[in-house]
Amino acid sequence: MAEERDERLVQRNAFGELMAMATENVVALAKIGADAGDLMVRNLRLAGRRDIARLGQQLARTEDKLESVLQEVERLQDELRAERERSAQSNGAHRSRTEST
Repeated sequence: MAEERDERLVQRNAFGELMAMATENVVALAKIGADAGDLMVRNLRLAGRRDIARLGQQLARTEDKLESVLQEVERLQDELRAERERSAQSNGAHRSRTEST
């Protein structure tokens, strides 16, 4: 008797509609949960893979620029050192000429 009653219940169109609506609700709740999770991660401002890759590129460019600046500083130091040596040599030669007269 109970089996016949269950069978009649399942055969009705309303049962199919009820199952479809329940499935739609479950899918909608899953989507809301996923969207809420994405929003929480975004609001935590955690760096994603793309952010980390972009930061790596910026760091590499900064290191290249720093290396260029360092090379220029070293070149200027060498130039200053050479200029001081030339100046010291010319002052020494100039002194020795004035001392001999």
